[in-house]
This record gives sequence, C-alpha cells and structure tokens, in this order.
Amino acid sequence: MFRLYRWLVGFLTLVGSLALVCWLLWLGWSHFGPRKPQVSPGRRQVADQVVASVVEDLRKNKGSLRSVAMMHLVDDPADYVTDRLRAGLEQSGFADLRDERAGEKVERALNLRIAAVGELEAAVREGRGLGAQGVIFGKVHSLESYPGGAKMDLEVSLAEVAGGKVLFTQRYSKEMPGGPFEPAAVEASAGHIGGGVERFLAWGVIVLLLPVFTIAFIRTMVRKESNRANAFTLGVYTAADALLAYLLLGTGLTSVVSALLFVLVAGLAFAYNVAIMTFALKMER
Repeated sequence: MFRLYRWLVGFLTLVGSLALVCWLLWLGWSHFGPRKPQVSPGRRQVADQVVASVVEDLRKNKGSLRSVAMMHLVDDPADYVTDRLRAGLEQSGFADLRDERAGEKVERALNLRIAAVGELEAAVREGRGLGAQGVIFGKVHSLESYPGGAKMDLEVSLAEVAGGKVLFTQRYSKEMPGGPFEPAAVEASAGHIGGGVERFLAWGVIVLLLPVFTIAFIRTMVRKESNRANAFTLGVYTAADALLAYLLLGTGLTSVVSALLFVLVAGLAFAYNVAIMTFALKMER
C-alpha cells in the first residue's frame, strides 16, 4: 500500500511538473511570440458598418447555395474584419458556413499571421476541399484612422465552387468622423483592466504550484542541512517568481508605483517559498 502511495505521488508530481513546464512555455510564447496589431475604436466602428452592408448583399446574391466556405481576407493582419464578417454571416443564417480550416485554427492559436486567399482559383480549390458549394474571399485594401475619423476600403466576392463562376463581387468604401469618447474606447480600457487581473491570478497559481510539483528537489536540498544550499534554493525559486512577475504582469518598473508593486509581489513569493522550505525541512526530521 505504501509503495502504491509513493508511486501515485511520484506520478502526480511528474504530470504536474510537465503541465507546469508546458504552461510556462506557453506563457513565454505569449509574451515573446508574435502579436496581432490592435484595431482602434474608430476603425472598428467603420468596419462594423461596412461588414453589415456586406452581409446583407451576400445574403441577397447567394442564389441556391446551401453551404459556403469563407477564406481569410487578404491584408487583414488583425483578423478583425474577417472575424466580424464571419460572425455576421453566422448570426444572419446566411448559409451553412463551413468551419475554419485546421491550419487556420493552429495559426490563430499561436497568434501567427493567418494564410489568406484572395484569388478566385485558390479560393475555389480551398472551398472544394472543405466540401462547400460556394466560397467567399476578398481583400482589405485599407482600414485606417486619422485625426478626423476613420475610413475603410473592402472588396468581397462570392463564387460557385462547381464551375468557378463569380456570383457577386463588390468594392465598399466608407469614411466616417470619429469622437474622443467612443464606447469602444471605454470597452477596450475595461478589457485591459480585466486582462491584468487574469494575468495576476495566473502568476499566483504558478507561484503556488511550482514548489509543490518540485517538492522532491526542495527536500533534497534541505536534507543537506547547509545554509548555502538553502539560500541557493530560496534564491532560485524567488528569482523565478520575480521573472514571471516581470514577464506576465507586464511590470516595466518605469515608475515608483510599478517598482513598489514589483517588490510587493516578489516579497509575497519570497515569504511563500520560505514557508514551503520550512515545511519540507520538518518532513525530513
């Protein structure tokens, strides 16, 4: 029974350690990997208005198509226009809209630039591979903001997969003035605050679990009964926690407040690591 217990503890520790390593790698990729460009509130507003017109025009010109595949729009690095158009088509019941390609899902999950399709032949080929009767493709010629507002230039086409015939194609241009107090700006600010809370909670979970999943290493070090070994272990864990705080919480140490916040979270991690090492020492006695 005791052997089974030790095996179970060892197995859970191994699984937990691997999961923690994978999580840390994912956090590292999220911080150092590629980032999608941000779309300003003004550009989102003009894009939303154009997309609404596109959805209605596609609905009127789909003919007898029952299933349609949508390609990622060319020159849409932020994915905003593509995602809004797909959401609008799905909500309107436009047709049986095929799911994203597997490669597109991987690219999206890794925050990579999604491969776009803007030519008729390539779009028809992709649509045929997805088993769709029709295919939607296009290009964002421009989506930009300026001091007086924002403007957009979008081209969208709908074609049959069977014969490659273009059923509908149109280029949309729209310009609209902007204001300093847009609802979208408030929403973006609230989202930034919420994201900070989520990152702090993620950091707290990592700090709590890291010593637990590596308790065998801590016990090995405290078993030496050496102040140097204990100081080294405590320093390594606290340094790792501080580095995670710097990377995950985005503490740039550019002001007194950010520096004090960094010292506070590092101090909390230090106190927790001391408690874990004290517990491990008691286990060895």
